[in-house]
Amino acid sequence: MPQRKEFWQVDAFTTERYCGNPAAVVFEATGLSGEQMQTIAGEMNLSETVFVLPAEHAQADYKVRIFTPRNELPFAGHPTLATAHAMTARGLRPKQPGLIRQECGIGLIPVEVVPVPGGHSFTMTQAPPTHRAVAVDAALAARMLGCASGDVAEQPVEVASTGVDWMIVPLRRLDTVAALAPDLRLIEQVCREHKAAGITSFCPGATTPGCSYRLRTFAPGDGILEDPVCGSGNGSVAAYIARHLTPGGSFRYRAEQGIEIRRPGTVEIEVQRESDAMRVRVGGRAVTVIEGWLTA
Repeated sequence: MPQRKEFWQVDAFTTERYCGNPAAVVFEATGLSGEQMQTIAGEMNLSETVFVLPAEHAQADYKVRIFTPRNELPFAGHPTLATAHAMTARGLRPKQPGLIRQECGIGLIPVEVVPVPGGHSFTMTQAPPTHRAVAVDAALAARMLGCASGDVAEQPVEVASTGVDWMIVPLRRLDTVAALAPDLRLIEQVCREHKAAGITSFCPGATTPGCSYRLRTFAPGDGILEDPVCGSGNGSVAAYIARHLTPGGSFRYRAEQGIEIRRPGTVEIEVQRESDAMRVRVGGRAVTVIEGWLTA
């Protein structure tokens, strides 16, 4: 017999419907196989589809599996925020009030829940940052992104991760980011060679009041031509900024993304340094746009 599962579609990193980054959240997904989940994610054709399962870890409030149209991911940022929003809206009472603990492929992700006018804000603490060098110079980075090599900033291209490996390309100017014409086949090829999910490019400057950086994310290897507002990409960029541009102390800022593809959203970033440890916190709001049922 076919299974009927309730799902919501949630726009993350925005309070405006049909902006930010949409994720499908499928509730009570017990009984679905991994193959079925992948098929459903392909049908949804969003950057990510999340399947909510009972927690296995004693401290977790629930477990998720996260799929792109092509692959399963151990972690992703905007689906984490979207799921926290959906579960809170459905009346979840976390084991620790004000703090959801999501179980996923990289372990437990704490998500702070704060009431705000009209709903809640959600802030996830992502995985400890990692960095690794890659043999990608400014000329190759420019070819991948469709800009001039002189538009690539002097800092190195490298793979950074706070849960997902992204190739980070720093750019000099806002107008360069807005005019990128990416070579998606080349991005997929080079990122596969360097075991990265895709490219996240960024530059200082923004058009949204209160924002300091603009980002764009391309992950054709996962079937995502351009991710509107990428939570893990923003976390990786924050780790990169902490390493190369703000090497001392804690800091916070707000970033914008999705403007070029008419899905604008904003992301709250906080980097906390304590001794030799670093915590990257990524947050924002979300809004539900679709509630329905699917058949598997």
